[in-house]
This record gives sequence, C-alpha cells and structure tokens, in this order.
Amino acid sequence: MKKILFLSFILFFFLFCMPVFADVMPRYTGSISKETIGFLQVPESFNLYLYPRYDSQIVESVKWTNTEVYYKNTTSEPYRLFAAQVSDKNFAFCSVIDEQDDWYKIIYDRINNKSAWIKPASQDDFWGLKDFYSYYGRRYGLYYMKDIDYRQRGIYSGAYEGSQKLGGFTLIKSIRLNKLSGNWALVTVIDLDKLPKIGYIQWRETDGKIILFPRIDH
Repeated sequence: MKKILFLSFILFFFLFCMPVFADVMPRYTGSISKETIGFLQVPESFNLYLYPRYDSQIVESVKWTNTEVYYKNTTSEPYRLFAAQVSDKNFAFCSVIDEQDDWYKIIYDRINNKSAWIKPASQDDFWGLKDFYSYYGRRYGLYYMKDIDYRQRGIYSGAYEGSQKLGGFTLIKSIRLNKLSGNWALVTVIDLDKLPKIGYIQWRETDGKIILFPRIDH
C-alpha cells in the first residue's frame, strides 16, 4: 500500500507541479499588428531604447524564460511579449513595425501596444515578413486565424481579387505553401476528402491584416 501511495504522489507531482511549457502562436487577426513588416528573433535578455541609438534612453529591460517574462517593474506571461514562441526549441519572435540603420522597432508589450528599438547581435535575427512566411510556410504549412469566417476560406485561380473561386473548405488538414505572390499564396490544401486542391488563397488583406500564419511549432 505504501508503494502505491508513493507512486501516486510521484505521478501527481509530475502532472500538476512541474512547469508547463506552452507555445505562443497567434490565433486571431488582432494578434499581429497591421504595421508588422517582419519578425525579430530575440535573445533571452535585452534592452530596449527610445530611439535607434545607444545613447538614447533605455525604456525597458527584458529577460524571459519559456514560462515567464521579466520587465523592469513587473512580470508577465510570454504572450504579452512574443508574436510567436516555441518552447521546446527555446526561440521566440517579436513583431517588427519599423527599421532604421540596422535597428528594429519591436512591439514588446502587446497588451498595452508599447514599442521600442533594439539592435540585434546579428542581422540574421531579423526576418522580413515574406521571408518568414516562405521559410516556415514551405516547411510546416500555414493555418487560418480562428476569427476568419469560413466564407473567406476559398481557393482561387489567380492571385488577385475577382479571380475564379475554385472551391471552399471549412475543415482543413493542411495548407502547404508553394510560393508567395503579393498578398496571395499559391498553396496545396488537403481537407477532409484528402484530395489536394491547388490554387491561390489570400494570406494578408490590403490594409495589412494577417489572415493566415505559418506553423513554426513543429
């Protein structure tokens, strides 16, 4: 009996007491700013500046782990800082809304829409929006934001409004990116009938609203 109780205690500890690493992925169109021009992979600690130069005011100092973000005067969960985070790979991205002389203006507090400047250690840490989509979309696919109406989930013959609609879908197994063409993407879609549908879908609206996002949590 003691052995059973001990094993039960160990199981309870692992299920309820160990930290849970939850990925941060955008799920709604409001999760990504319409001003976003790309994404910056950020280190585990960094300073943020009022202007794109080191002699300007430091407006925030940030440290983060897979489960918590430490600002100067408060702590928060990762979703407040990151546009996307993959815990088991220990990397995360912030939205970039401006760039100047190898500095990038990132949104560092998504709840209060606060932004400031950072100069990364490597320019390879910055991904332009289309480079980000091309890299991850080709490898892992795309997904629709949850608040996109099913009537918008159509596949078309061309990369422009007014092109012929080839079909629609509500339940999708996978969307594999083939190439980007402006705000449209040539894709291969597999839905419940398991038959591939090839055509164009709109991944971003003309005002900058993101409709689809690459899967990076694979």
